[in-house]
Amino acid sequence: MKKIRNLHLWIGLLTSFLILIEAVTGLLMVEPWLIGAGRPAAEHRATLEKTAAGEVSVEAGFGSGGMGAGRRFNPAGQGNSIMSFVKNLHSGRIGGTDVSLLLDIIAVGLIILTITGMVLSVKALKTNSGGRRRT
Repeated sequence: MKKIRNLHLWIGLLTSFLILIEAVTGLLMVEPWLIGAGRPAAEHRATLEKTAAGEVSVEAGFGSGGMGAGRRFNPAGQGNSIMSFVKNLHSGRIGGTDVSLLLDIIAVGLIILTITGMVLSVKALKTNSGGRRRT
């Protein structure tokens, strides 16, 4: 049982480090100003949001007024797919709702829980290895 507990502690410590990286990078993706990066210009934001939604521009026909010029469509199933949901979630949107504040709170909570869990794991590992009594 003690070996399983130690294995659980070491695996938890390793995966906690990976979760910490995920939470920090996710927070930075939603809030780039935290590292000094500004928001993209309005036209770039519009393009990024359309790309995240899975829209593709179609330039069909002859000249600028041809059939299909300026139309947008969602490729087969991409507008409703899980991938579209994931892209929108990582840009701070669920449906048409801005949830970036909620994502910030979740990321900060994960960071705090992960760091405190790592500290507790290290303390437990030190106690298990250094505090053994011989009888």
